Amino acid sequence: MRIYLGGDLDFYHPQKERWLAVELERPTRLADILACSEIPLGEVHLVSINGEHAELNKAIITEQDEVKLFSAVGGG
Repeated sequence: MRIYLGGDLDFYHPQKERWLAVELERPTRLADILACSEIPLGEVHLVSINGEHAELNKAIITEQDEVKLFSAVGGG
């Protein structure tokens, strides 16, 4: 499966890419996947699973899910 890294989250991808490839053998907590991928949980401000808002610490994903993550956006 692939996880979309929106905002500045691609900074944490080893090749600085927008999509993070993940192999899942069973349903897995999203927070655990991000911790293993060295993406700081505090940097993730919005989680979308299959087009619906989800809570990062409660989300469990499967190989079939579409996951998109976004960092906070600032500006002025």
